[in-house]
Amino acid sequence: MLQALIVDDEPSNVYGLVRHIPWAKLGYTNPLTAESGEEAVPILEASPIDVLITDVSMPGMNGIELAAEAKRVYPDIQILVISGYNEFEFAQEAIEVGAKGYVLKPLKLSEIERKLSAFRQTIERITQINEQTVKLKEIVTDSQEMLKDTFIFDLLEEEAMEEETLHSWCQLLHLPQRPTDGIQLITAVLDNYADSSVSAHNRLMVGSALQQSTSIALRELGDVLVSKIRPDQLVAILVSPPIDKRSYISKQINFVQEYMHNSYGVSVTVGISRWGSEWQEMNQLFREVKFTIADARHSGSGQLVYVGNAERKAFEDFRMHENMLPELLMLAESDDPILLIDKVEQSFKDLERREHTFAYIQSLSISLLGELSLKVWQDSEEINFLNKRAWHRLLDCKTIDATKDIVIDYIRSAVLFARKERSLQQHHLISRIVSHMEDQLPVSITVKQLADKFHLSAGHLSVLFKKETGQTISDFVKNLRMKKAKEMLQDPTIKIYEVAERIGFQTPAYFTYQFKKNEGCTPQEYRDRYYS
Repeated sequence: MLQALIVDDEPSNVYGLVRHIPWAKLGYTNPLTAESGEEAVPILEASPIDVLITDVSMPGMNGIELAAEAKRVYPDIQILVISGYNEFEFAQEAIEVGAKGYVLKPLKLSEIERKLSAFRQTIERITQINEQTVKLKEIVTDSQEMLKDTFIFDLLEEEAMEEETLHSWCQLLHLPQRPTDGIQLITAVLDNYADSSVSAHNRLMVGSALQQSTSIALRELGDVLVSKIRPDQLVAILVSPPIDKRSYISKQINFVQEYMHNSYGVSVTVGISRWGSEWQEMNQLFREVKFTIADARHSGSGQLVYVGNAERKAFEDFRMHENMLPELLMLAESDDPILLIDKVEQSFKDLERREHTFAYIQSLSISLLGELSLKVWQDSEEINFLNKRAWHRLLDCKTIDATKDIVIDYIRSAVLFARKERSLQQHHLISRIVSHMEDQLPVSITVKQLADKFHLSAGHLSVLFKKETGQTISDFVKNLRMKKAKEMLQDPTIKIYEVAERIGFQTPAYFTYQFKKNEGCTPQEYRDRYYS
């Protein structure tokens, strides 16, 4: 039986939930109760609590602070927030610190019961995963699991598996040789796995927990093969899952991501492939997913990404160019001309040693300049000038050494200009974005809306903004709001609720909460100090 704790400063609400919810029927013992956050904390510390039901707005420690404390004590605790209609911003913040849902007053008992049932199912899954993960102190797999691992490794090889070999594997593992309802590949990668502060033992346990939780989460979807192909990466293959269960795939993956975050403090990026129709497609699906994950992780960790038509096309475009001077382009993107020039010199030596013709080397050099100007340094007017000048010189030169010198001279000039141009453009762009944010301060604007306004991706905008200002966009907006608030609080003719409205807060209560959180005092206390 599970244990719930109800916290509300209105005794009638507490009494109603205790009396009218069929706790035993839902799998719970009689709930513990408290009438304040301060009263609830000792109960949390003294008794194992599975579910916390808390009002968000209470004197003293509010529901947000209590939820954060409950998560600190019990990372897997399920939290339900009770909120009034005018306190929606509080509920949003509570969910950010770990709440799994909220309900609005007046309370509907049927809605509370549904939440409690869902919490019980989640807790049971987490308990099951924890029990099985504990048994993985030593990785001991039976012969069937070892066969599945070998089969997956063979499928992911560059060279396609022969029909005879595939037939033997499918017979051995009782799998259909022709998956009639499709086949899908899922790849999960532990973010920041190489963190040197994590011990080897903990890394092993985290990797095993990821594999076990993924196996448990997906096994209800039909035949599934799960293999850890690297310490920080696993592959799961869904074989002909029922059509009516495909919609649950993302939900189950989200559960795995939440479980790993809550239980081990790690984020997991997961990629889901398009649907394939035969085993021989696995290598292609795997490469598409890997490429999509790598691209997505540039804008943040812990994502769930899908390979659709756009992602597949992006991968095909990448493959088309991946054999064209890939290492030179990578070095150019690292913005280190010394390494790039060293590699160019080495490449010219290799070309000469392999006895390539001068015409081939000349053509390759022109292609390199084109790729660098287009993909790395953009097609600006100055870069175009440098590019055309270098092309004319390449067409006129007669020796391999002269060709190499022209390429190196171009790289030095283009790197210098590109650095200056990029820095100037970013500075002007961020200045425009900051001006727009100041103008729109009374309106809540998301990072995506801001990115769309300036024709950027949200991830790219976040990186540029942090690099230019030293702050994240959310921190910048918060600090800007606090700055404007303090300026207006110095004018006694402006009411506190008017200050809240003018800087984008929907309620004075939430403004007061945030102001105190940032400045250490309420807006009224700040105003009183200013005029004292």
